Amino acid sequence: MSRFLLTGTKLKILLHFALWSVLFIIPTFLLYGDSSRDQAFLREVWFQLASYAVIFYVSYFLLAPRYFFSGKKLAYFISAAALILVFTLFLLLLNDHHGPVFHPGSREHMPQPNHLRETNQPEFRPQPPADKPPAPVRNWPLFNFFLTAAMVTGLSLGLRFSEKLILNEKRRKEAEREKLHTELELLKHQINPHFLFNTLNSIYSLALTKSEMTAEAVMKLSDMMRYVLQDVAQETVPLELELDYIVDYIELQQLRMNNNVVVHTNVTGDPKSWEIPPMILVPFIENAFKYGISSHENTVIGIDLKIEHETLSFTVSNQIFPGREKTETFGIGIQNTRQRLNLIYPDRHKLILTNNGALFIVNLEISRS
Repeated sequence: MSRFLLTGTKLKILLHFALWSVLFIIPTFLLYGDSSRDQAFLREVWFQLASYAVIFYVSYFLLAPRYFFSGKKLAYFISAAALILVFTLFLLLLNDHHGPVFHPGSREHMPQPNHLRETNQPEFRPQPPADKPPAPVRNWPLFNFFLTAAMVTGLSLGLRFSEKLILNEKRRKEAEREKLHTELELLKHQINPHFLFNTLNSIYSLALTKSEMTAEAVMKLSDMMRYVLQDVAQETVPLELELDYIVDYIELQQLRMNNNVVVHTNVTGDPKSWEIPPMILVPFIENAFKYGISSHENTVIGIDLKIEHETLSFTVSNQIFPGREKTETFGIGIQNTRQRLNLIYPDRHKLILTNNGALFIVNLEISRS
């Protein structure tokens, strides 16, 4: 079915052809008659329309691209005026060789209405006052042609100009999309080494203590790497996959931590109804474990995810230990995520980072539309 749909250049050609066809057909129905005078007048009208068409497309395809849009606007206007003048002079020569059809000041040369042809009634011709003869108007049709041709040229330039604006806007949007895609890919590639660096540090800590949980940690890392390598390349992933990754990450972190670190997690709602950009929530979890735990003090990390039909709310909180009140509350992971959110959800998200001296709190809200 789609192969019968006309788009782009084909549709434009069809519209132009239909418009000019209508312009040529209408005078045929209105002016066509049996007399040679009617036929001659109709031929004159057709010739004018053909002249307008030639002027239109010469300006559209040749003069506008070569001169006007190349910064040579004066050359364009001179060329357009010369083109119109050539056709005007040609019509003047045509008029001199084929009689006064182009001089409607004398009504005897105009085609008569049909109701006068079909009856024997004489045509009514109002007579001017004897003391004031009518002023000659021989050159008025040529001036009318010149003026109409100038309007056609302006229409041609306006159409070409509007098409150029539309094309430039389309190219601008394509460039913005390409730039957005490039920036997102760059941010993803920055996130992956960051994730790997943190996780390998955790496994390294287990290996130093010769923990029996090292093998389990390696297996969890394998599952996490599968998500990072296979799914991060996609624009969006099911929210369930991101949550599975977060659970594996938390369990991997807990393998190397003491019992003084408590993680409270709460998920409300159905994650199956949502898709999100991959690794968009993970950096906030990583940040909490990097800056919000202590090896000698009790630590509490809170993770709350509330899923609604149109809104996703995500909160992460961690303690701020002495010496970190004003520095080292978040790293490059959150900075990159902030940029990704601005690019993907420019008007559909709120990210609030709060440092009250005791807690560092992340509040993220994403709207579906």
